Amino acid sequence: MKQAGMKAAIAAGVCVLLWAPQASAEWGDGVTGGPFRLHPGVTVSVGYDSNLYYNSEREAARIRQAPEARLTPSLTLETVEPGAWDISGQAQVGWTQYFSDEEIVRRQSGLSASLGASALWNGDGAVSLRFSEQFVRSNETPNSPSAQSLNRIFNRAGVMVGVHPGGRVLETYGSYDFSLYRHNRLQWLDRDTHHLGWNASWKFLPRTAIVAEVDHRRIRYREAFQGSAEVLPDSRLPNVNSNPLRLIGGLQGLLTRRITLGLRGGYGWGFYESEVPGADFRGPLAKAELSYQFGTLDFDNRLRAGYELGFRDSTIGSFYSFHRGVVGYEQGFVNNRLRVGLDADVQLRDYAPLGVSEVQTVDNVITIGDLEDLLVGANGSAVFSIRRGFDVGARYSFRSNFTEDVILVEGLGEDAIRDYQRHYVLLFTELRY
Repeated sequence: MKQAGMKAAIAAGVCVLLWAPQASAEWGDGVTGGPFRLHPGVTVSVGYDSNLYYNSEREAARIRQAPEARLTPSLTLETVEPGAWDISGQAQVGWTQYFSDEEIVRRQSGLSASLGASALWNGDGAVSLRFSEQFVRSNETPNSPSAQSLNRIFNRAGVMVGVHPGGRVLETYGSYDFSLYRHNRLQWLDRDTHHLGWNASWKFLPRTAIVAEVDHRRIRYREAFQGSAEVLPDSRLPNVNSNPLRLIGGLQGLLTRRITLGLRGGYGWGFYESEVPGADFRGPLAKAELSYQFGTLDFDNRLRAGYELGFRDSTIGSFYSFHRGVVGYEQGFVNNRLRVGLDADVQLRDYAPLGVSEVQTVDNVITIGDLEDLLVGANGSAVFSIRRGFDVGARYSFRSNFTEDVILVEGLGEDAIRDYQRHYVLLFTELRY
């Protein structure tokens, strides 16, 4: 699958370059051939990760830190003058290299890749049709010390039909997507998802609309239980298939020229195929967003805040319900060539019952009780445009889980403590022709 995605990206680039290419004289203008424009680019970055394996300071295991370097070439394809069809695509491949005296850290180095494509027919008409494809291969450090990095494969293909008569006062869209997830180390978490969606909006004011949404998914795991064959069958964590359904409606748009408000509410059902009491979800859903534009409107300077109540499928138990609050700030300086952003979020997760209280392996007995997470995150960024197609910047992120829950492990020598703190700093430069 990875090779097929790479071949498709290369083929698209070759087609553009062979179709009467005309290179622009300015960075950012790209290479034009026929009806398409191709933008090659590359991002070079260096960073520092303070906690590769999400270890707790209360654990006996040493917290491993490491600097890193990344090289990410990319290609972007777009239609120069969209007619009946508007075709776009994006492909990038990145290599992350960790530097350390320890082999266990250097082995986390690896390849990541992404490929996306979209074809929109009759986007300006009363009826439209969109085909889309997205492929991602990640390279991540696992949540416990290991010499093998964690790679996930995600692929989603879908189609969307839109009905939007002239003026687009009323718009409605129906969609179907099929997604698959694959893991290199945790194959028992592999799963497939069928996703049916419908959403509609009615603009009763020029920039304010009443919205409605239906979201239904059919999630199926390839394995009935988690864990390797060394785990006794009666004590393995079950994988719970589900058919979650969400019905949501609300309001989205401008209150004033500078204030944007979004209010949505509804109800959700998990429909989890579990016989464990309390392992199913039924409850209200809510989402509220408020943003204020300040200063020059063309710069899109914003203050924003939001709250969300909902649930998500989980591989720990069948699901977790959550409360999440977010705040953010964005502002442009130096005639908007410098963009600065800050945001923070807090999320409280409450996991459903797991179905088993003890997991027995060849070497130890793992005891798991009720689990809750208090996740806190913060991000900061500053990006300066030296010239069109040439940016430099810096990003910082902080992630922490302040849970007090501990998974007891007999025979390992220490318990699995779930709290952690992780700081990540990245300096980068990006060139786009």
